[in-house]
Amino acid sequence: MKPKPKSLYGFSSKLPPFAGKTIAEQVSLFQSWGNTVVFGGYQDPSMVEAFHQAGMPVYAELGCFVGQGWWTRVPASRPVTDDGKPLETDDWYHGLNPTTPQVRQERLEALETLVTEHDIDGVWLDFIRWPCHWEFPKPHLPRTSFDRDTLSLFGRDTGIDLGATADAIAAARTILERYEEEWTRWRCDQITSWVAEARALVKRIRPRALLGMFSVPWRLADYEGSILKIVGQDYRALAQHVDVFSPMVYHKMCGHRAEWIAEVMEEVDALTGKPVWPIIQSVDQDSAPLSAKAYGQALDVALQSSAAEGILVFTLQGALDPANLEMTKRAFAS
Repeated sequence: MKPKPKSLYGFSSKLPPFAGKTIAEQVSLFQSWGNTVVFGGYQDPSMVEAFHQAGMPVYAELGCFVGQGWWTRVPASRPVTDDGKPLETDDWYHGLNPTTPQVRQERLEALETLVTEHDIDGVWLDFIRWPCHWEFPKPHLPRTSFDRDTLSLFGRDTGIDLGATADAIAAARTILERYEEEWTRWRCDQITSWVAEARALVKRIRPRALLGMFSVPWRLADYEGSILKIVGQDYRALAQHVDVFSPMVYHKMCGHRAEWIAEVMEEVDALTGKPVWPIIQSVDQDSAPLSAKAYGQALDVALQSSAAEGILVFTLQGALDPANLEMTKRAFAS
């Protein structure tokens, strides 16, 4: 029987516990904490080989529709909101317009390079959504993207004629008042179609590799349906292409009790029928303090849920606090 996938996300040989140790010693230490799979370290072929010899799959992550550099290099990638203005920076977050052809193509090319050049067992898609910086109790929910190119694609694909609507504000008003259901469905399709292309690419190069997804931890009823209306992640459609879903259930950041973690997992499981490996929070932030006790409770809630087929922790660095590490070893040993 295979061990349940468990991993402290973000392995790096540069982190203090591994510095100065041989590759074999690093693998042994990481495994001794109860990790059974690895997220990170895939850039070093010798490290990957050592993890594989220890029976531990190695996974990578690909950031999809995010990055400030795109706004400068490809101005069309900066979304236009329903007030007719370019999307503003939200702290560190710079969301992209997922319909921009150059972005879509170059991210597929980056994925192809990743799975071709590295001996990985799977890749998890991150920032695979329409723009939203969601890690808050009351996140800003921007309505995007009402630029001319996106509106033209929407009209072409749906047959909806926006008539003489000339500017983003007028187009947004027309769409949100008269065609919100069609707009929401179409925007979800833009995410799902790219994921379908990503899956085909990964399976062509590495047929046995997993395609995972770090998903926004919202249920269908949350924020008036924003999982569909704002970020465009339709779990039911995505399940046709995604092997493992990892809802980012950072409960303290999002202002929830630990039990919320299981509630999100169970809905994702019910909607997709696919394995759920939640990724929980270990990082302690001033705006969302997390004690070792609270971290341990989150681990227990996730692992005891009937929906959990694995568990990830964001991040390894956050879990290195001695008290957190003891909580991890206890939970991962169960």
